[in-house]
Amino acid sequence: MENLKINIIPFEHSVKELEIGFYKQDKKGFYALWKGEYPQSFWDDFNAEMQDCNKLYTNFKDTLNCDYKATVDFTKNTRLAAHYYTRLIYDYFETVADVVKISFVKDIQIWFKDEAKTTTAYTSYKCFTVKVQFKKVTASPELLISYDGNTTVYNKSIAEFDNFPPELINLVKFNKQVVKYEFAEDAVKQHIEELYPILSNTIRDYLKIDRPPFTRGNKYLPYFKNINDLYDIYLNSKEFRAIIPLAKEGFYKVPQHHIHRTSFNSNKLRFFNGTDIVPHNGMKNIGPYKASPHKNVEFFFIYHKPDRNFAVKTLYTYFTEGYKSPEGHLYFKSLKTYIKQPFLINEGTSISFDNTETALSAVKQGLLNLEKKPNTKYVAIYVTPVHKTETDLQKKMLYYQVKEELLKHDISSQVIYKENIGHKDFSYYLPNIAIALLAKIDGIPWRLDRDTKEELIVGVGAFTSLNHNIKYVASAFCFNNNGEFKGFDCFKANQTDLLAGTIGKQILKYVVDNGESAKRLIIHFYKKISNKELQPILEMLNKLNLNIPVVVVTINKTTSEDNVAFDLNSKNLMPLSGTYLKIGWDQYLLFNNIRYKADDIVNDNPFPVKLSFSSTVDNYFDDRTVIEELIDQVYQFSRMYWKSVKQQNLPVTIKYPEMAAEIFPFFEGDKLPDFGKNNLWFL
Repeated sequence: MENLKINIIPFEHSVKELEIGFYKQDKKGFYALWKGEYPQSFWDDFNAEMQDCNKLYTNFKDTLNCDYKATVDFTKNTRLAAHYYTRLIYDYFETVADVVKISFVKDIQIWFKDEAKTTTAYTSYKCFTVKVQFKKVTASPELLISYDGNTTVYNKSIAEFDNFPPELINLVKFNKQVVKYEFAEDAVKQHIEELYPILSNTIRDYLKIDRPPFTRGNKYLPYFKNINDLYDIYLNSKEFRAIIPLAKEGFYKVPQHHIHRTSFNSNKLRFFNGTDIVPHNGMKNIGPYKASPHKNVEFFFIYHKPDRNFAVKTLYTYFTEGYKSPEGHLYFKSLKTYIKQPFLINEGTSISFDNTETALSAVKQGLLNLEKKPNTKYVAIYVTPVHKTETDLQKKMLYYQVKEELLKHDISSQVIYKENIGHKDFSYYLPNIAIALLAKIDGIPWRLDRDTKEELIVGVGAFTSLNHNIKYVASAFCFNNNGEFKGFDCFKANQTDLLAGTIGKQILKYVVDNGESAKRLIIHFYKKISNKELQPILEMLNKLNLNIPVVVVTINKTTSEDNVAFDLNSKNLMPLSGTYLKIGWDQYLLFNNIRYKADDIVNDNPFPVKLSFSSTVDNYFDDRTVIEELIDQVYQFSRMYWKSVKQQNLPVTIKYPEMAAEIFPFFEGDKLPDFGKNNLWFL
């Protein structure tokens, strides 16, 4: 049995009713309110002038010479109540925190100096967010307390910079404020000697300040400690409780009847003739669900000439004979044993290049010279001398250029960094490489262990492309409900008609393959879907004369670190895999990890995934089993990741599109080659 605490503290109203003055003109220290936040009485007593008044301002204190006045019941007008309590909390932390600011979404962000991580070059701050919300988890008003990690501020002001590129400066610290430098008021810019830049990675690189090291440790433990420290020192005090009467128990203990689990055996995967919950064990002990359907598969290498004698030959040996330890222990079986695919190379097909500057032209010429056999699937093993962290754009582009050139020739590729081949832990890389290769030759490493239903699942993800001045690129991946991949495409985010067209093609393909139409369309979307994005899909279904429910599951592409729960019965504090909690009328928190049993202690501790649901059919979710089934589906699709045998916490319906969308903007063509739409080349 789990003992869950969530990072929410219930509280009682300190004031039930309050007379508030509203002003048409903004004043220092005032809140801006939009029409939807006005008191209900403004609309009950119809005022024509109010229809044109798009903004009002208040500080919840002054009423003298106000333009409007109203007595507000905070138990009914929760929007105004949230503003009021936020202002009280802001004023409190202004006296105790090093930085206090209101975020874009009107939450309070507070910073405290972290002496342990502060250096002579910069000052480090622990950052927290305090959010006022109403009846999301409990029957009371609530404070959501989240720990946002550390932020660093350079110890030299802008006035001390010499020849520093101003375009690199984004946010600056000024006294207890954080402001966007580009839009800072003149009263702030007048104090240039007091403006300290917040260190982004770009500024760190320019100033040659090391980036913070990436840590793989358990993030639950420091998160829990930090929010409890904040509570013990600043929230559980007479001063704070005088303005916000917090529940005496502190963080909310989730009742057992509010803790839900995915269905029994929902983590099972089907391999050749059996099931397992651990991908590597299933591949090793049972074998892949389906070997490649192609009768002939040929591989060839692309490599830098100096890497042939060690990297290429060593990799060839691993693929054909397996990987053995110096003591003779077989850590990885050959490809023909592990994925049931012999590693066949025809002499003279591999392509080598003298240096990275000539690599692309060598690849193009080699592909023109490649005499492809009929009915043969080709796969390139690209041993690259360029690491993925390379900062030289020309060298970095080689990865994308080679990928695209191969796709033009209907060839998928597996890219392996040369230095990794000699790494002492390369045996851990090999199973991941093997299953990705199997997927690229249209095999199926494993599938979900569930009965096939008449439904189509489409995943839409995105990746922000900063290099190409494109806000983001979206891509759509289609699967049937047991996880079998059915194709995808990539487009810019505003090309909603193309997105709808891709879904339409997959529905028609479904009809051809199955002799009947899908009974429902499920869309896994990386953010809240807009009407602009949904409408073309509905119009497309209408043209196909398909009156089927469309269900949209919003899956944040980043894991939730604002809403987190902790299992106090676990040493690592991580809830059991498959646990989910309701955190709003349509929102759920899903814990998706590999802690399957109460006594499991695991090293991988991912934060939960936040889900929300909507449907084109009214009251579609009144039947609780519908939500349960959809959450199960998200949970299971996270087990379909074929780039690694390691469990992922995001479903492939979101993960795969993001991976493809990250690469696609670097391609020279603005359309994905047809071959690339039906192959998992990006793994």
